[in-house]
Amino acid sequence: MAYQDITAQVQCANIVEQYTEVLGEQLQQQTTALEQETLIRQWLEQELHHNQLRLQRFAETVPGVMYSLRVNPDRSIACEYVNERVETFFEATHREIRQHPEHYFLDQIRPCDRWGLLMGAARSATRQTVFAYEWQSITPSGQVRWLKTRAQAELRENGAVCWHGILLDVSDRKQAELDFREQAAQSAAVLQSIPDLIMRVDRDGYYLNRIRSNPAIDILPHDLDIQGHHLADYLPPTVAEQQLTMIRQALATGEIQVAEQVLAIHGKHQYEEVRTVPCGPQDALLIVRDIHDRHVAERARQGLEAKHRRIIMALPDLMFRVSRAGYWLGYVHTNAVIDYLPDDYDPSGHHITDHMPPAIAQQQLQKIEQAIVTGQMQVFEQTLTLEQRVQHEEVRIVPQGPDEVLFIVRDITNRKTAELALKKSEAENRAILAAIPDLMVRLHRDGTYLGYFRTENAVDLLADVSDIVGRNIFEFAHNDFHREHVEAHMQAVRQVLDGGEMAIFEQKIPTESGWQYEEVRIVSTGEDEVLLIVQNISDRKQTQLALQQSEAQKQAILTAIPDLMFHLRADGLILDYMETSDFADLLDNSGCRIGQNLLDFGVTDALARHFQKEMQAMRQALATGQMQIYEQETHIGDITQQEEVRVVPVTEDEVLVMIRDISDRKRIEAELRSANERLAKLSLTDSLTMLANRRRLDAYLEQEWQRSYRRQEPLSFILFDLDFFKRFNDTYGHQRGDECLYEVAQAVSTVVHRSSDLVARYGGEEFAIVLSNTDLKGAFTMAQRICKTIRALNIPHCSSEVEQIVTASLGVSAMVPTSEQRPNALIRQADQALYAAKQAGRDNCQCFISR
Repeated sequence: MAYQDITAQVQCANIVEQYTEVLGEQLQQQTTALEQETLIRQWLEQELHHNQLRLQRFAETVPGVMYSLRVNPDRSIACEYVNERVETFFEATHREIRQHPEHYFLDQIRPCDRWGLLMGAARSATRQTVFAYEWQSITPSGQVRWLKTRAQAELRENGAVCWHGILLDVSDRKQAELDFREQAAQSAAVLQSIPDLIMRVDRDGYYLNRIRSNPAIDILPHDLDIQGHHLADYLPPTVAEQQLTMIRQALATGEIQVAEQVLAIHGKHQYEEVRTVPCGPQDALLIVRDIHDRHVAERARQGLEAKHRRIIMALPDLMFRVSRAGYWLGYVHTNAVIDYLPDDYDPSGHHITDHMPPAIAQQQLQKIEQAIVTGQMQVFEQTLTLEQRVQHEEVRIVPQGPDEVLFIVRDITNRKTAELALKKSEAENRAILAAIPDLMVRLHRDGTYLGYFRTENAVDLLADVSDIVGRNIFEFAHNDFHREHVEAHMQAVRQVLDGGEMAIFEQKIPTESGWQYEEVRIVSTGEDEVLLIVQNISDRKQTQLALQQSEAQKQAILTAIPDLMFHLRADGLILDYMETSDFADLLDNSGCRIGQNLLDFGVTDALARHFQKEMQAMRQALATGQMQIYEQETHIGDITQQEEVRVVPVTEDEVLVMIRDISDRKRIEAELRSANERLAKLSLTDSLTMLANRRRLDAYLEQEWQRSYRRQEPLSFILFDLDFFKRFNDTYGHQRGDECLYEVAQAVSTVVHRSSDLVARYGGEEFAIVLSNTDLKGAFTMAQRICKTIRALNIPHCSSEVEQIVTASLGVSAMVPTSEQRPNALIRQADQALYAAKQAGRDNCQCFISR
């Protein structure tokens, strides 16, 4: 037998076996690590895709332009990224802007702003700080916009600088700033024009600042910084305490406090009005106004009122105010001898029957009513027996408003006695006592003065002549005016003497203060002599002229008002009727309406209903004292008129009815409602595809979610978009892209035709469909039909990696809503299914199935 030493071989075999095991383990570890790296890379690719989608959606929702501009070392500019919104900023297509960014980002900048932008960008790149700048951009159409950018510079290794930023349109804000500056300038001008002194103080009385100075009334030095000084440092203690109390009261109540104060400045008293206005929780404005002139005027007014009271007390007449119902409202005790009420007695609130005989009280009540209804003064006489003495009185009742009159009672006992005596005396005494003249002249036929009587209040052309009797009137005709004046008088004298009747005429004579109007009465007192009674009627003429002017203004106002107005009594009697030519009136053919009853015109059922409604509104207005407003429709021939009726109480039993034609307003209101409805519909519709927009989709999904939750029914959601649609836009242009979206939207609308389903544009080339009471199987079937319908359109798409026509990828989700979930869970699932459809090669439908 032969033996061979194989120890070395065995050892080598053991070493090989050990190395084989080690290499196997390492190979297994490397294989496992490679698999993990592959999974991580797939996960990162998915996350990158999701981030790209989120970035794209974020860029679409940003209100400005997101961009990345690269400035190369040779100073050429390249656009690495810009979102779609850039087209509205520069009036060009997305492709044109990306190809020539320098033309749109730089050339449209106003020349005076371009240098500042370039310098600011250079400093920002050098210092590595955020670059922010505003400028004016002028588009090719001439539109001027204010733009603002905020960007961060990135320095590349090749020396290029890439700016990543956002561009915003701030034109509205800049315009608001300009408007604010203009308003601030106007406010400052108004503030400077106010003569008041305005200061701001805090709750404790310390000055904060002086807002408006007025050296004329400011006791503080003009150049003094008053901040931190107290009121008591410059004002007397009582005045400072008063202002401090007003400040705290204004801050506590939130209301303006007003008071007056007196300060001694330069040896004289200065009267001021102080208004304290709260302008914050702890500070207020002190507005000081010089009221010295007003104070002087007030003192003068008080003195004038005292003088008037003394005059009234000196009048021989008795005066008092009475209501329409006969109750005393005010009583002035004068020194009239006919005042039979005690001096310390105030009859206000008592009825006139409490102190007057029944017959006289009844007569006065009738005259009060007559004065208010006619608006004219009532004059009558009455006779009273007081302490066995017969007293004759003349009573004048003057209307003072719709339910108030003024009584003026004069004792005419002496005049009555004189009148009885005058019946037995000669004609001269009778004429003199009956006329109460200002100036009386006895004149012969040939013009000789036989007597001359003037009163102290008369304005007389012969005031400077003392010896007149016996001289001839023609001696005083010094100029043409006097000669004409004398000739007119003598002609009237001859007519009176020849005809025997009194002559009355008016004349106008010059005075130092102007013209005086006079009434001349010529009465025959003998065969060849007359009595001239000249009375000053200037006040009466001025009153007449003022009344005529007031009436003319009233008529002009009434003519200009387009409303129909009439004055109505509680029983329906028409007291006044003011019509306008621009109003279609139901009573146009009724002749005179004043004095007739409104209900008498209700000859048809329609008219009767109108007038009954007006009477009902009138009763409501009189009962509540509040104006009643309602609307009505009238038919006058072929005219249909919308009217607004206002019934306003005037007195206790009278109203004013105003009817206005509001047909145009009603028509405009109807048009406005229709426009608002159209606007509301447009606000929920996508203007390109005519589908529901995102706002409508969110609201409808929330509505169907709640309904499905209540009924526990399945709710489905389909989310799809067009494959490689960005390439479609780049190839065929955005105009053709919009047309493609519209065609797809209309085609999908023909497939989803239930009234309870909704097709909406989700955003860009994405669409969404809400299917109520539909499970996942039914929704998937619907998605397949939509996918086939879009393919059947055969819209060419040469840039697609799927086919040469437009296709779509669809994601489907469905669930029965629960109280723990929200509708966005349905959208999130559909979005994940859509991503799965794209991962599966696009042009297909995928369902979300929870695991």
